[in-house]
Amino acid sequence: LRFVAPGRVYRHDLSPRHSPMFHQIEGFLVHERVSFGDLKGILHAFARHLMGDSVEVRFRANHFPFTEPSAEMDFRLESGGWLEWGGCGMIHPRVLERCGIDPRRWQGFAFGMGIDRTALLRFGVPALRVFFENDVRVLEQF
Repeated sequence: LRFVAPGRVYRHDLSPRHSPMFHQIEGFLVHERVSFGDLKGILHAFARHLMGDSVEVRFRANHFPFTEPSAEMDFRLESGGWLEWGGCGMIHPRVLERCGIDPRRWQGFAFGMGIDRTALLRFGVPALRVFFENDVRVLEQF
């Protein structure tokens, strides 16, 4: 089982640095022989495809309720800092079990990556808010 799908995400967040709505690419893969190493390799290849061969990424341990182990994936910025790109991890065996999949035979991984932040980095957009200002001239630049 596998899929990759874009979608809109809504969150309750009172931080002025976060939008209550953003766009994300979500995906998962369930197979008899899949590992966290496969997940990292696929996401790193995806990052290289989008951002170029010299892109530097890192994985940091984190917690998400439906994956174990879980991680955040970050991009290295030209300034030297890091920008969170999204979360990922191995699908928790109980999630598989609840879906009628035998977790002793099958395992899987899942991820969710921000499309808005990716576009910001890839196309040099100065701020995420320009995507939501309804100015078609912004889109015509890209």
